[in-house]
Amino acid sequence: MNGTWTLTKLVLKRERLVVPLWLLLLVALAAGQVQRYATGIPDMAAFAREMAANRALTAFAGEVHSATLAGMAVWKNADAIYTILGLIMILTVVRHSRGEEESGRAELAGAGVVGRLAPLTAALSVTCGSAVLAGLLTAAAMTAVGADAAGSLAFGAAITAAGLVFAGMGAVAAQLTQTARTAIGVAALGLGVSYVLRFLADGSGVTALKWLSPQGWSHLVRPYGDDNVAVLLLSLAFTAAALALAYRLLVRRDLGHGLIPERSGPAASDRLTSPLSLAWRLQKGLLGGWIAGYAIAGLVLGALATSIEEVARQGAAVEEFFRRYTASPEATMTDAYLWLIVLSLGYVSALYPLLALLRLRNEETSGRAELLLSAPVSRVRWVAGHLLFALAGSILVLAAAGLTMGLAAGAPGKVLAGALVQVPATWVLAGIGVLAFGLLPRAAVAISWAAFLFVNLFGEMLGPILGIDYWIAKYAVPYPNLPMVVSGEPFTATAVLSMTGLAAALTVTGLAAVRRRALI
Repeated sequence: MNGTWTLTKLVLKRERLVVPLWLLLLVALAAGQVQRYATGIPDMAAFAREMAANRALTAFAGEVHSATLAGMAVWKNADAIYTILGLIMILTVVRHSRGEEESGRAELAGAGVVGRLAPLTAALSVTCGSAVLAGLLTAAAMTAVGADAAGSLAFGAAITAAGLVFAGMGAVAAQLTQTARTAIGVAALGLGVSYVLRFLADGSGVTALKWLSPQGWSHLVRPYGDDNVAVLLLSLAFTAAALALAYRLLVRRDLGHGLIPERSGPAASDRLTSPLSLAWRLQKGLLGGWIAGYAIAGLVLGALATSIEEVARQGAAVEEFFRRYTASPEATMTDAYLWLIVLSLGYVSALYPLLALLRLRNEETSGRAELLLSAPVSRVRWVAGHLLFALAGSILVLAAAGLTMGLAAGAPGKVLAGALVQVPATWVLAGIGVLAFGLLPRAAVAISWAAFLFVNLFGEMLGPILGIDYWIAKYAVPYPNLPMVVSGEPFTATAVLSMTGLAAALTVTGLAAVRRRALI
């Protein structure tokens, strides 16, 4: 453990801007929702009954456990908080453990008076400490806006438990794999499976499935309802087991290597003669994983459509729900659910082109790009190879989900069309990634993740919390403005062409910037 405190201070210094920002985000999502509902929902009991009867929204947000103001605020945003915190924990642990080994900095630090366990311990100390702080600050903020103190503490404990679980998952993934990208992918897969299990539990009514999901464990606390914090012993046990496994794996492997060895790639062939063929070799694993994951998710979520119960269009909350997610008075709750799923898959798909394009930054910082560009290869050709897979891959990923989901739901044509309508919006995020790589390469990773979180949170959550009506806030992000072809709206090309043009403008500007800047 020698050097643990010194490395902990280093991690704190590197996270001094990021941690306060995401803590502020999580607290705002929780306490801000209370204030929003306090001014916007006159009859909370009626609102709770309408939401509890809406199986589509229950699948996304979870069961309604309390008809109080704080209870409904938790119902609205708790699952998003658990999921966002889990993703942050994974990224932070991997960045300061496996990422440090991959860059060579861990080897330099280890040449001094630094114990073998110190780097991982420092990363976990800051990460787990941040999760605890997130829970405490949220509990304090909820109490400050008038929520019950016991329920607020239970909610804070549920948040902390979710963070600790995925910190442990990230620590294990960092020992198993040899690269930070792969470690993040493995841990994020666990996060995704956990989310889907929780989604299926609440969407189908088979609540026993929650016991298989770390996010489900936090839901089972039922803040402002039963306040059943005893269930979090399962989260703590899982975290303890994951951390013990991570340390055991750490002492059994060589520095810079994972327990799962990297497979040697195929020998160079005559086909590896262009930037495009090289990009394919680098991108095919990521693309294949996303296509397979989206195909499975579409199949599972589409099958759930048959269990969505119809509700009468009565009550202000239900009317507003149908107004947002359907475009025809004949549209059913199943239509609304299918559009919600397609829209959600579109939101998440924005991450694929960003990850594909961030491979460019990895190639640059590793020095491989410089070697490639020393040959008769232009920068535009180099970037264009990866960009092609980012753009075309987005089509394949969404098409895979649309096809399997449509087949499972019995509406293959319209669901596939709805999935493909999401493509131009996803391309806008790809354009932002290219622009960031061209203008601000050192900040490209941070900008890409910030853009992804903004698009996923602003229209539905942060905008209304900040006092911006949904029907105004939605114009700040691309996806809600697409034609709702799954739920009764005729296809119109205006939004699709506008987003395609914006994506093209961002991409061209980014490519021009890449041509002019120095490699760093």
